[in-house]
Amino acid sequence: MNFDSSAYSILVVDNDDNIQSLLKLNLQTEGYRVEVRNSAEEALTDNLESYRLVITEVSLPGEIDGWEFVDRMKESRLTANIPVMFCTTHDSENDIIRGLNAGADDYIVKPFSLREMMARVRSVLRRHRNMAPQSTLHTIEYRTLILNVDAHTLLIDGESVSLSPTEFSILTFLLRSRNKLFSREEIFNSAWSGEEMTNPRMVDVNISRLRKKLLNYGSNIVNRSGLGYGFMDKE
Repeated sequence: MNFDSSAYSILVVDNDDNIQSLLKLNLQTEGYRVEVRNSAEEALTDNLESYRLVITEVSLPGEIDGWEFVDRMKESRLTANIPVMFCTTHDSENDIIRGLNAGADDYIVKPFSLREMMARVRSVLRRHRNMAPQSTLHTIEYRTLILNVDAHTLLIDGESVSLSPTEFSILTFLLRSRNKLFSREEIFNSAWSGEEMTNPRMVDVNISRLRKKLLNYGSNIVNRSGLGYGFMDKE
């Protein structure tokens, strides 16, 4: 690993004893600090802002399922920016899209490869670690949209807009080459560097979320069938 895993606390929310033990043992072997909770209700009483990653099942005991649990995290100012991964038996394409639209950074279907799981945990944490502000400033400006590449901030009409690391990477990639179209593969390789594109819809879902956050500038991101996505100037 190219970062200190001991600095990362991970919360696993799943009532399956085998999954709890499997994830806790292997994550601890990688050097992470790990806590497990059986339900969303139990997790919500925890100090969630102290974690650097939350991994949750969709089907949980109690009245709050994984969907609502993540919704509550994303609605709270204290936990909105904590990365979330779904690790679940819900395996339909609609489930995966719903999870990504909810703000999850990744979605893994059970049963899973431990090697792939550990790689994807590292990838999510690496993307969020790279959100840390740097001492130098580099901005990309388009009208009233100001993207600070080094500080990982976005201003639109002077107002701060919160982006996930993946959304930020995609926007930076597109803005650096305005008026040029890129395939899903090119965008994926930029935003998910070093990962295998197992689900091309991940690009579509993240761009859909990004468009909504960009307000009036969302329409600048266009999709030309057979050619790809691009950030285009408009009159």
